[in-house]
Amino acid sequence: MALTGVSILAGSAVMNLTLIWGSCVVFGNYDISDSSTPSALENTKKPFNLTDYGVTTDDATSYTARITILSMIPFLILQIAKLINSSSGIRVVILISLLVTLVFLFLYCFYQVFQPWIQERRLAYVTKKFVTKNLVTSLLTATGKPDESRIREVFCEIDLNNNASISAAELRALLLGIKLEEAGLRNEDFVKNVLEDFDASGNGRIDETELHRGISKWLYDANHPADNNQYDEQPKIFARTAKSEEQQRLLAKKAKQQSQTAENHWFNYLKAAFLLIIGTAVLTLLAQPVIDAVDEFSSAVNIPSFTISYVVLPVAMNYREAMGAIKSARLKTKQSISLTFSEIYNGVFMNNMMGLGIFLFFVYIRNLSWDVSAEVLVILIICTLMGVLTCSSTKFPLWTTIIAYLMYPISLGLLYVLTQVTGWS
Repeated sequence: MALTGVSILAGSAVMNLTLIWGSCVVFGNYDISDSSTPSALENTKKPFNLTDYGVTTDDATSYTARITILSMIPFLILQIAKLINSSSGIRVVILISLLVTLVFLFLYCFYQVFQPWIQERRLAYVTKKFVTKNLVTSLLTATGKPDESRIREVFCEIDLNNNASISAAELRALLLGIKLEEAGLRNEDFVKNVLEDFDASGNGRIDETELHRGISKWLYDANHPADNNQYDEQPKIFARTAKSEEQQRLLAKKAKQQSQTAENHWFNYLKAAFLLIIGTAVLTLLAQPVIDAVDEFSSAVNIPSFTISYVVLPVAMNYREAMGAIKSARLKTKQSISLTFSEIYNGVFMNNMMGLGIFLFFVYIRNLSWDVSAEVLVILIICTLMGVLTCSSTKFPLWTTIIAYLMYPISLGLLYVLTQVTGWS
């Protein structure tokens, strides 16, 4: 059971940072050479090669990649158990790694309460997916320009009280279909940020001109990737330009609103903590039945349980997220790639911390016999190498995908050597 559990954990982490990451670079590649400009891209196209084509990200994306490297510390601690011969010493190492994992998970959640830029990037990622899926096809003319008549119809549909402006409550009608819950985001937060981005006048409402301007900007960004490759800002939902006086007035208004809703924010934090505890408890209860089902299924179809847990289950678990990441990367913009990679890195961190924490909890509480299987070392090696690659640069030519893709079969080769040659469990 222990081997099956850690194989699922290893397979998901390695697949996200190798196959899915590499696929995003392949499908999202554009000309990243220093000589490329938007006008040059429109008039001429350089010969395809593995050096001048690829993707670029912003600095904040490399920061999230460093968080992924931090999640390797508990895996590194577990390697000490291979140097200890006594079972009691191994239990101590497992306990220390479990405590470090829980501390990292707590600090990660606590950090986002006071520095929520990671959540803001996830919000931007969800928005980007919504614009591409729901708006681009329905609000564009055949020539690729915003359909003014259709946007006017949307405004009239949202303006329920016919007062020529849209309130926050009415704005929710525009946001139907966005799967905010999948990203751990609240509808109220999303409505607030979209309202602030569209509301150029700062009166808390959106008129028809502001709606047209805001939607047109969404559509333009989604369909003109070359003009957005210079995106290099700190994490925030949408970029906006305004005069300094207007910015100061909006900031003052926002500060006042924040002070008025401080109590609600703390209630939301407590609610989020409660839901996190409930979710962890559910995962803990379902962990053993899932592992037992994997063992039974592998026996029934006469396939090694390792193949099911390391390859098949990670594909099934990450298929939907992988398709969404690739679709977002195909926008071929610096912003979309940055947000997509951030989503991958955050997902790997949470997968490592939650998965390892629950796994080590079972091993320690039930005193399971586990000699720190080879999968732990494979996670440590592959994730560390990919983490160093992704956090050390913001430009990834296509040749980096060769490294990423090779890492997956290399991980399988490492497991074979460690288990069949060196005799690891």
